[in-house]
Amino acid sequence: MAEMILPGVYIEVRPEGLIVPGRVTVGNVGIVGTASKGAIGKPVVLGSYAEARDRFGLYDAWNDGASKLTLVRALEQLYNNGATTVIAVRVADETKAKASSYSLKSTSDTDAITLSAKSAGTWGDGLSINVFDAIEDAFVSGEKIDVAAAMTLKRKPVVPNARNQIVVNGRPRKLVYTGSAVSGAVKIDPATGGLTFPAGEEPQAGDTVEAAYLVKSDQAVKVTLRFGRAEESYTTVDVKDLVHDINRQSAWVQAKLLVPITDPKASELPKKGAKKDDFALFLGGDDGADGANYSEGLEKLLDQDVQIIVAAGQDDSFGDELDAHCQNASTDTIKRDRIAVVGSKAEADTSDSTDPVTGHTLASDRLIFVAPGIKVLDNAVTPPVEVSLPGAYAAAAVAGLLAGLPPHFSPTNKTLRVGGLAKLYSDAELTQLLKSRVLALESRQGFRVVKGVTTSTNTAWTQITTRRIVDFAKYGVRSAANSYIGLLNNDRVRGALRTTVNSFLAEMVTDEKLVSYDLSVTATRDQERQGIVQVTMTLRPTFSIDYIKVTMFLE
Repeated sequence: MAEMILPGVYIEVRPEGLIVPGRVTVGNVGIVGTASKGAIGKPVVLGSYAEARDRFGLYDAWNDGASKLTLVRALEQLYNNGATTVIAVRVADETKAKASSYSLKSTSDTDAITLSAKSAGTWGDGLSINVFDAIEDAFVSGEKIDVAAAMTLKRKPVVPNARNQIVVNGRPRKLVYTGSAVSGAVKIDPATGGLTFPAGEEPQAGDTVEAAYLVKSDQAVKVTLRFGRAEESYTTVDVKDLVHDINRQSAWVQAKLLVPITDPKASELPKKGAKKDDFALFLGGDDGADGANYSEGLEKLLDQDVQIIVAAGQDDSFGDELDAHCQNASTDTIKRDRIAVVGSKAEADTSDSTDPVTGHTLASDRLIFVAPGIKVLDNAVTPPVEVSLPGAYAAAAVAGLLAGLPPHFSPTNKTLRVGGLAKLYSDAELTQLLKSRVLALESRQGFRVVKGVTTSTNTAWTQITTRRIVDFAKYGVRSAANSYIGLLNNDRVRGALRTTVNSFLAEMVTDEKLVSYDLSVTATRDQERQGIVQVTMTLRPTFSIDYIKVTMFLE
């Protein structure tokens, strides 16, 4: 602060009393799985199932469990049951994953271009290509002109067009027909392709000269890429021009020139097919699903803003890895509190007992174990048929349900949007599942969650809502307190901090996430010297109704 010498009014504004907590959500889902399309190991934010299919392709047919592509199938259940924001990571064995490709020849029958799908996977085997007569004029760009030789364009006749130009050392000039009266323009003889510059403005040795111009369609070919019902088309005059256009414009394919750009073959046209409607298929795509490392995918989600985790297609044998991930993410170092949902194995749905489910060893307040599996329509075949998916996909449905619920709303008695259950448990079996800390599903006026429980052996964390409410409070308090880092550690600022945190907790009470709370914000003199403020809270979360006991008196 400047030293005050002259008389006047000096005002210092301290805005701490206006600091409010940021917005908090506990409904973002993180998921890892195998797919036929998309970048490998890269978190992708999705807003809908349609976007998920566009980014990661379609899943393969179930075929009694032979399906290898788990990600999009699980995403279908997530979005069907209420998820809105999902961050997905495709996992694959990158030593096996391979992009579909096609080798395109030039007119001299030379392998000139390799076209490859933009991401590895079998989705690219759905790409096809056709090369045939152009139906429109072609635009040539970047054609280099040899100043030392006769300055002539390679292709003719040139079609008069406003885009025709000659660029000398980066300076564009209009390119017009001989006899035109355009001042300062370069003129072309349409018969020979020869160029004439204005007197005194001819290029000198060492100058860089390039041409861009429109030529007749009979000097070009049309290359059409097809994927499903969609098409991309390119009218091109040579293979190097096609490589440039595809790499600049294509949403599906990348191109690599196989001959040196100075080789005359690079200036040849792509070789045409025999018929206008003949399309050749891309081949060789591999999803790399076998040997995909789900743990590496979870690592990619570690710093993402997600609160519910799903490992697509993975059963309770992967539960410990999910729990370890959630515990690590929920530390005060990483500050990404989250829970995971995992499902039962396929064989559990065909067993005569509940032992494959009740015999699990999972025990964590951050892990939910779902059984049985679900019945859904398999849209990978036409017409769709009903298939039974294991609990691993029921877990995705439950995760979608949780994502759509506020943290204090229990999934108990909520319905799932599925076609059926892979196994119907009796009341006695459901009791055994609940005693074994399993979130069981039942058929009762729809397909419902019996009771929303975690796998924790600590009864304080039995209800899912308790874990989610506390995580919500942790997010909110961090958000409220973060703006105070670096401010003065005195009574005034601590009082403002208490007001900010109190406003957040009071809102939780108003929203019925908490019944009540106690809050203190203090610092001893020694803590002041260390820069520490002690925030102590006692939270009394709300609990859901799991049972209704009715006593009836008759008179």
